[in-house]
Amino acid sequence: MEPQIKYVSSDQNQPASLFMQLSLAPYDGLLEMDLRRRRVSTLYRAKKKYAAAAEKGPFEDVLRGSTELLVHPDDREGYLRFFDPATMLRRMRESEAPGVLRTRHRYKMIDGDWNWVEAILLGSAQTGMPEHIIYAFLFDLNDQPEEDGYGANVQRSELTGLLWEKPFFARAREVLHEHPKDWCVIAIDLEHFKLFNEWYGREQGDLLLKQVGARLSRAEAETGGAACYLGQDDFALLYPYDERKVELLYEQIHGLIVQYGTSVGFLPAFGVCMTDDTGTIEQFCDRAAMAAGRAKSSYHSRIRVFDPLMYEKADWDYHILSDFQKAMQEHELSFYLQPQCHIVTERIVGAESLVRWKKPDGKMVSPAVFIPVLEEYGFVTDLDKFVWEEVCKWQKDWIDGGHTPLPISVNVSQIDIFTIDVPDFFENLLKKYELPVEVIKIEITESAYVDNGAVADAVRRLREKGFLVLMDDFGSGYSSLNMLRNLNVDIIKLDAQFLRMGGDDRKGIQIMESIVNMAKTMGVPIIVEGVETRQETDFLSGLGCRYVQGYYFYRPMPKEEFQALIDNPEHIDTSGFHFEAKDQFHTREFLDQNIFSDAMLNNILGPIAFFSQHGKELDVVRFNRQLYDEVGSPVFQDYTQSIQRMVVQEDLPRLYEVLDQALSDPLSGTSAVIRFNRLDGSISQFRLKFFLEEDEGGRRFYGSARDVTQLTKLNEQMSLLTQLSPDSVVLLRNLGGELCFQVATHGLEEKLGLGRTALERELHNGAFRERIDPAEREKLVQTIVNAGMRMDDFSVPFHVTTANGTQLLLRMRFDSVHDKASGVEYIMILRMCAD
Repeated sequence: MEPQIKYVSSDQNQPASLFMQLSLAPYDGLLEMDLRRRRVSTLYRAKKKYAAAAEKGPFEDVLRGSTELLVHPDDREGYLRFFDPATMLRRMRESEAPGVLRTRHRYKMIDGDWNWVEAILLGSAQTGMPEHIIYAFLFDLNDQPEEDGYGANVQRSELTGLLWEKPFFARAREVLHEHPKDWCVIAIDLEHFKLFNEWYGREQGDLLLKQVGARLSRAEAETGGAACYLGQDDFALLYPYDERKVELLYEQIHGLIVQYGTSVGFLPAFGVCMTDDTGTIEQFCDRAAMAAGRAKSSYHSRIRVFDPLMYEKADWDYHILSDFQKAMQEHELSFYLQPQCHIVTERIVGAESLVRWKKPDGKMVSPAVFIPVLEEYGFVTDLDKFVWEEVCKWQKDWIDGGHTPLPISVNVSQIDIFTIDVPDFFENLLKKYELPVEVIKIEITESAYVDNGAVADAVRRLREKGFLVLMDDFGSGYSSLNMLRNLNVDIIKLDAQFLRMGGDDRKGIQIMESIVNMAKTMGVPIIVEGVETRQETDFLSGLGCRYVQGYYFYRPMPKEEFQALIDNPEHIDTSGFHFEAKDQFHTREFLDQNIFSDAMLNNILGPIAFFSQHGKELDVVRFNRQLYDEVGSPVFQDYTQSIQRMVVQEDLPRLYEVLDQALSDPLSGTSAVIRFNRLDGSISQFRLKFFLEEDEGGRRFYGSARDVTQLTKLNEQMSLLTQLSPDSVVLLRNLGGELCFQVATHGLEEKLGLGRTALERELHNGAFRERIDPAEREKLVQTIVNAGMRMDDFSVPFHVTTANGTQLLLRMRFDSVHDKASGVEYIMILRMCAD
């Protein structure tokens, strides 16, 4: 049964205006609707309680926006009927209480929960205003005293003993009128109070609210101020401003929470606003609440004094929210895709979907601008659901078009998990678009890295349904290691930021190595994102990382560009994400003296030494037996002191250059071939590689030295053959199941406009294939594949585009050798031929 309205008045013969009675009750919202102008204005809305929506504007826009963003899906149809402006006046005239309409529905809270709210519409019969002006009061059913009903002149909260908001405003105005100076309003927010109730029970939560109320009542009595309970976990206090006394009050309320054995997660937040003659008590409360919101963002300073600049932040947030609502309706939002690649083949194995907001004028709104605002106000789930569905639509269209799909990652936040049933939502999406589970991967974002049962349960259910689950930004959150243990994710994502830790590169490298090795131990594949340079790629490859994502390979791109990229089978790898322990080990394993002797270790590592540099002097300070053997001199000591003396004069600048470069490249070190004068008058060539170890009182390096005299001579001979032979000879070696191209001689270098290294790279990554005439390309590729399957030799002509854009007619000779000793499987000879 609906509660009956009690009319209360000092004149028992004349009932008080219902509008005035409702104004005295603790309502959560008050709207003014002008049916003639078809506009709505929000006169009051409870702060930090419900999800944000447009506060004023055309009736239809505000109604549609509030319905989509605030109202529970099951209540939306009735909500729209209740607020239908076309029938509102007729229904008010026909109501049992003329000029009164009421309904109940569920509103979305800022934390994602649903709360029952009663809406009461008052027309001219109750307000005395023109018929086209309607007022709507919104009441939180959980906060209202059941025994008195809405019209009762209830002044204080039964739970806390404090004034409700409206009576508080009236009392505060009296105080400020009598004693206008040196007051402040303190807004008090007990953070994560809902979680407090879950941990300790509702009874303990109510007890804590009573204790806070009692402490504020004492402050009210001691100072002659006024204290208020705003509902939920929010309080307000009109208090004489004294910085030390405000801090003492904070410590006292904090002490009430500490008694439960915890304080970090449930710290109170104080927002302080000084009163003056330029504002109203309502404005002071709003400003204090705004400052309390800022205090919640820091665990170090939980008391914040209002600064007018906070208005700019609030205005900007509401501007973003308003624009976002329009962007959803007007299709300004889309998603980009950033490929994830195999680090060796550079083929695309998947991609991550990233939301993009493009305004009608072509300007892009950065996700770093709007996503934090959506998270703060509880709307990020609306954005995420949009992206998830758009990705599924695109995958459906791509597959229906006869194309090969690659798995696409979508991001899921902690707010998503707490707001909706994420596993069921994705299961229903796949059913709706008839997609296999393999085409969608789930990335749990950094905001979800908390030790929370809801997250663990969601991950477990997603994996049971067949989804691959990735832990994003692993290693950057305080609880990531613990979460990895509990969540049993399929893939972890690391950020290459560890390789760019400013002046402490070595620590960053060590952190990266430790995380990678831990993941290897657990048998979990790794994707390293944010990879930007060749240097980082080489280092990660050396660590055994197999999958990478970053600007070095591809930037995020529109789906049309991604489609064109993956439509070429040569660009994709459909084998999925794998971890193979057989090719993974940690070099530090070699340092275990229980496994390897010094002799065994030295034979594995080869000739190595420690070098010390002081100015132009470079000395060998420690070395192993292998280095002694490599130098091959009975008077080895002559080579260890001031080794620059033995360097061929022309090579000295290069030696010092390499030493300097080692300072700026701690990941890979630097190397060069340097010529040395032997004591017998001959010249040897050594490849030296240096790594900086430390820089204290002179630079110290460690590195290797190998005699490459014979190899250099061989390279010189091959270079001579390149000059004399018009052909290019390419060796195809089998390295761990993958073919590696090595250009032995390159007589076509000048004709093609490609050096030896460039040709090897293009053969390896497939770019050389694009140089082949499109009309001949597929036939040539098929000929190579067929010959490889039958181990046949063949010779075939084809046209190729050179680096300067001209065409050459070449003949390819392909010989199958399968030499086990060298690992060479095929020899490919390219030569010019006449048209």
